[in-house]
Amino acid sequence: MTQLDAAPPRTAHVWVRERLRQDILSGVYRPGHPLKQTELAAQLRVSVTPVREAMRDLATEGLVVVDPQRVARVRNLDPKEAREVNEIRLLLEPLAAKLAATHASPENVAAIRALAEESVAAETEVEWLDANRRFHMAVIESARAPLLVNILTNLRQISSIYLAAAVRTNDGVREKSKQEHLALATAIAAGDGDEAARLIRDHLFPHDVLTTVAEDHVKNS
Repeated sequence: MTQLDAAPPRTAHVWVRERLRQDILSGVYRPGHPLKQTELAAQLRVSVTPVREAMRDLATEGLVVVDPQRVARVRNLDPKEAREVNEIRLLLEPLAAKLAATHASPENVAAIRALAEESVAAETEVEWLDANRRFHMAVIESARAPLLVNILTNLRQISSIYLAAAVRTNDGVREKSKQEHLALATAIAAGDGDEAARLIRDHLFPHDVLTTVAEDHVKNS
């Protein structure tokens, strides 16, 4: 656990959720690590209730899994899952980007550009991961295709733990993505759906690195 920050003026539930998400993505809690609610509550100096609520949220996001014995753990890395998620995203996210270039409002375009710039300016891994997540979701939601948005939201939630592990071991993933975010924002602003689809396809393809990260994790476990 990193040094406890002073709790900001948010509910205990939200503060615990954001704190645990940060610690999972930064590697304080590694894939497969058990998350015991009573211990976390003591470490964070809160009651068990907000920890339980935060754990439920993080399970919905795909960062935490709960086994049949009700033991919560950080989502483990599975090479087969990494490959499947990446392959499905390669099929669907280019479609979302193409639709976003057609349907994005001026407000959507401005938000996508701002998030691309935020990802470039991010100084830490956790800051970049958060900006990256919000950037991609802004693109996906701008497609204005509810079923597609729901499917891709779930896939991105699952892939977040893999991307976090990849970023910790490969600086090139983060640096390459920054410039690609700016190019994608430009294509969407120009209404160029074909270019947006091409860019997101090229952007995601190197994330075969996620499979390699998962395989390395399994070997070293």
